[in-house]
Amino acid sequence: MNDELLERVEQITLPRHRFWSKDGKACKLRDIAFFETKGGKTFVRLAGQSDLGIEIVPNLNELERRLKSLFVRCHRDYLVAVLRIEGVAERYPEKTGESDKSHKQTRDAADECELLIEGTVARVPVTSTYAKKLKKTLGLASLHHLVPEHPDDKKLRSLGIIDFSWRDLYKLKPNDTDAVEEFKALWQIVKFGKERMLRYFRQAGVNQIDKRRLAKNIIWQVWRWIKKGIRKPFTGNIRTFWYEVKNALGGDEILEPDDVDMFYDALRELIEERRLFRYKDFGFMDMKKIFHEVGAKRPEIILVLEKGGQLEMARDFAAEVGSSFICLGGEPSVLTMEYFSDDLKAAIGERELSLFVMTDINPSGVSIKNNFVDGMLAQGMKINRTEILWESKDVSDLALPGGKVKVVRYEVRGSVIVPVKPSTMSQVTKGLKWFEAVGDPRLKTEQEYPGGARVVTIWGIDSDTAKESLIRQRFINGANQVSRD
Repeated sequence: MNDELLERVEQITLPRHRFWSKDGKACKLRDIAFFETKGGKTFVRLAGQSDLGIEIVPNLNELERRLKSLFVRCHRDYLVAVLRIEGVAERYPEKTGESDKSHKQTRDAADECELLIEGTVARVPVTSTYAKKLKKTLGLASLHHLVPEHPDDKKLRSLGIIDFSWRDLYKLKPNDTDAVEEFKALWQIVKFGKERMLRYFRQAGVNQIDKRRLAKNIIWQVWRWIKKGIRKPFTGNIRTFWYEVKNALGGDEILEPDDVDMFYDALRELIEERRLFRYKDFGFMDMKKIFHEVGAKRPEIILVLEKGGQLEMARDFAAEVGSSFICLGGEPSVLTMEYFSDDLKAAIGERELSLFVMTDINPSGVSIKNNFVDGMLAQGMKINRTEILWESKDVSDLALPGGKVKVVRYEVRGSVIVPVKPSTMSQVTKGLKWFEAVGDPRLKTEQEYPGGARVVTIWGIDSDTAKESLIRQRFINGANQVSRD
């Protein structure tokens, strides 16, 4: 059997073979998107997998020899599945200012690019060293013309973000202390000074710095440097980040104390709207860590309570069935959901969640429940069911007065509704819509005043007044039903 025929046999038979990790986990070769090395270790990235993957024993050189008909080396740290390569994206360096001519980035070898791999959002880099072999494998004369602009670059440009000296950062070795310090001295944005910042972040038509754009660029750079390993993650909370930036720029009168809300909102936009990275990537502490826990026996079942003061109840009920729990303490924190969802993924893999929720009976309670569900979905969790543990019909007429909490008040003047302060018209509209959905006439009262004025109050019910025995029984029954299903 000649070499060409042997290679074709391998192409047919190898994909069905199982590949074993160091800890005994098995995966099929055909499910592997690429191999990569990090910190001297080799990992498998499976299609559909977002994390680092599973660690294996062979190094990339050995894998390249064994799998040469199915995988191709494109970088010293990457070996990719040939049949999963679905696109090539070119990276463009940013132009620099006049004073940076000595460090001006020029377009390097045309073959430097990134591969788009089927089954993963990760971009795998191609260096000129391995480009010749890749082009031969793909039957191409050049990689340079295939995609005019990398989608990540397009996104950054639309946000006004400059990936300063990305090529040098890419080549930088984190353990080369002198090179790292030299790089930081040249490119750390907070050390640019006002004049240099104006060249990059000037507002259109005026000689002022666009503070929001500046904030986005600082946030992006800090994330990039943490990811590269040339700066440490934060050990505090988000406010720690703000003070670091403000203290660095305050002397130049670039950022002021009143800019704190703008900075937080820029961070929120990049994480929650643009999904460039996560709060957790910065190392921020989860300030609500004690308010959630993954169950030992049935972690996919989650008891969700609105209030931090209900922690003991949540812990006790969850312990009875071995489930997970979380006390939100109001609107759910995205940072907390990042930590909680990652812990859940480690425990349940691809299994779906069953949520059992108790919140206050009011519009805010509905919002808290919906935002938690949406937040967990955004973190990549799958939800099979969401059960409400407590409704207004569970509250007796005798118990209702002690648990009622005012939602909104408004005056009716003929056919006109006028909010009674501090209620606003938007709150009244939301309150009326919620009341219609609940359909409990006890939660709306009217009072007549001299002159024919009529003041209407819409009420909610505080979840602290719920009978614990009722909630416990419903939760246990629901958890048992999940097991039967």
